[in-house]
Amino acid sequence: MLQIIVFQQLYFWYVTPLVYVYILIRWPATLPAGWVLILGFLLGLLVDINVDTPGMHAAATTFVAFLRPSLLKGFLNRDEVENLEPREKSMGFLPYWKYAASIVLLHHTALYVLESFSFFDPLLLLVKIVGSALLSLLLIFLFERF
Repeated sequence: MLQIIVFQQLYFWYVTPLVYVYILIRWPATLPAGWVLILGFLLGLLVDINVDTPGMHAAATTFVAFLRPSLLKGFLNRDEVENLEPREKSMGFLPYWKYAASIVLLHHTALYVLESFSFFDPLLLLVKIVGSALLSLLLIFLFERF
C-alpha cells in the first residue's frame, strides 16, 4: 500500500521508486516455487489495479518471481538457501545486496521495456531503468536498517 499511496506519487524526472519489489525480495526461501509465482503475479496485479496499468507490474513481478529461486541459489550455497529468509543479516552484506540489486534491475528492466514496448529511445529507457533501480535500492537499504 505504501507503494500505491506514497511512492507512486514520487516522480523525479523519469525516475519512480518501485519499492513493492522489496516484498518479493523478502519472501522466505521455503515458500514453494508455485506459490512464489502466484503471489508475485497477485502483488503485481494489486499495483496494476491501483495505478491503472494494463498488467505490466503483474508481468514484471511474475518474471522476477520465476527467476528468484535461481538468483538465491546463485548468490548462496545450496545448504544456506534451504531455511533462509532473505535479509542482509541472514545472508551477509554482499550476497544480499547482489541478490536484491539483481531482483530490482530485472524487475525494472522488464517493467520499463513492457511500458515503452520498444527500444526506440534506448537512452531514456536506460535512464528510467537505472535511475528507478538506484532510487528503489536506496529506499530498500533504508528499510533494511529500520
